[in-house]
Amino acid sequence: MDQKPNYQKIAIHDLTERMWICRLDSDTTEQPFETRGFYFASLQQLQVLAPDCRYVYIDANHKDTRKLYLNIRIQMETVFADLRMGKVLAHKRIRQVLNELMAAVLHDNKSMVYLAMLREHQDDLVTKAVTVAVLSLAFAKHLALKQTDLIPLGMGALLHPIGLLKVPNEILSKTAPLSAEELVLVRQYPDKGYQFLLEQQGFEAATLDIVLHHQERINGSGYPNQLKGKEISFLARIVAITSVYEALTRHRNDRQALSPAKALSQLYRWRFENFDNRLVEKFIQSLGVYPPGCLVELNTGALAVVYATHPNQRLNPKVRLLTSANLEPLEIQQALDLSETQQVNIVKALDPKEPRFAKLLEKILKEQQILF
Repeated sequence: MDQKPNYQKIAIHDLTERMWICRLDSDTTEQPFETRGFYFASLQQLQVLAPDCRYVYIDANHKDTRKLYLNIRIQMETVFADLRMGKVLAHKRIRQVLNELMAAVLHDNKSMVYLAMLREHQDDLVTKAVTVAVLSLAFAKHLALKQTDLIPLGMGALLHPIGLLKVPNEILSKTAPLSAEELVLVRQYPDKGYQFLLEQQGFEAATLDIVLHHQERINGSGYPNQLKGKEISFLARIVAITSVYEALTRHRNDRQALSPAKALSQLYRWRFENFDNRLVEKFIQSLGVYPPGCLVELNTGALAVVYATHPNQRLNPKVRLLTSANLEPLEIQQALDLSETQQVNIVKALDPKEPRFAKLLEKILKEQQILF
């Protein structure tokens, strides 16, 4: 489904916003296209990166992943808003959302995962649904699953939390520990979602199975049916992993979000008791040692955020610089591929909640427009 690049040489004064720049006139002919890889925002932005730049090469076929992602979010918000009002599920709309989501992930899974992991940390069912769907489809791409598996997987991941719409909001938003009765109500949501979709008709058995069984655990401690091992379907085992990773990295009413690196470490510790251990290891491989959205400290002293990984160079992902070496926020987030430079490397992954970085990162998020 990938579209071949359409490289065009263009003068900088003919650039329009969101054109995808893949090479500058200052790059050597030996450097491959996509060395730079960023969306054009303004001449000022370009002049910061390359003051003497006169022309660039763009890829006219490069899709604007951010717009695709935001459109998918908007459509899913409409779907969930209708359901909250008691309307029937709009089959045509949800299938269109899935088709667009699959096309976007298959075209540019790295950017889609990055966008999903940069979500506002709030307990929002739409965010949860879209993020788990993006993670599941990106993981499926890594596993090279067939199209016949991608459709029910994507649909099941998108609709996996639908039963939570039947749980009272005062329970979902509660910050104190749930009572035994409240916990019973919450744990009924997979079955409620399954029964709702069954009544709607038109969904594949594999999709329904994901909605019903994504909270099952390999050791039988999950719910609603306490299935064990291979009793849990392959696709449900995938969504079990991606939904927990999403939950660990999202701020919730009862706990703070973990960093992507710490969330992967937690999944790795749970891999034998709760999940398919081989799938957990492959999921970690698909995201890399430093997964998208991970905050890192470079040997220069600067802070950066990971936005893409290399399958064969997991210690050297692509990052966007957030600060200078003396921790001053940058006006323009320059992209840097650490696999192409020996001078700059990652010292360690950072926790965004660490006191010495919290205020700085809050300032960066308020003042900077993240460029994809």
